[in-house]
Amino acid sequence: MSGSQARLSLRVSPGARKSAVVGRYGERWKIRVTAPAESGKANEALIALLGKTLGVARSQLRVVAGAGSRDKIVEVKGIDAEESERLLAASAGEGEANEGKRA
Repeated sequence: MSGSQARLSLRVSPGARKSAVVGRYGERWKIRVTAPAESGKANEALIALLGKTLGVARSQLRVVAGAGSRDKIVEVKGIDAEESERLLAASAGEGEANEGKRA
């Protein structure tokens, strides 16, 4: 799958109590990170969380749109869209059960 690639549409909430994939947020995935939204810290935390969740190296992840926004698009190399969706969905249970519907 080394030639595979996916683009993830995300809504990121910085400054959370716990970093987690929360679940679907419309067409996007909602993700919370503990890092603050300053000096790229939230983006770094997002890349770390996605790397762990998707089982890819941080070097295979890149924010391609929305670096300064809550709405981001992240490119993932080495994994296809179907597999990334499956892994995010499998990871989403914890955050969704504990976090409710807050935006």
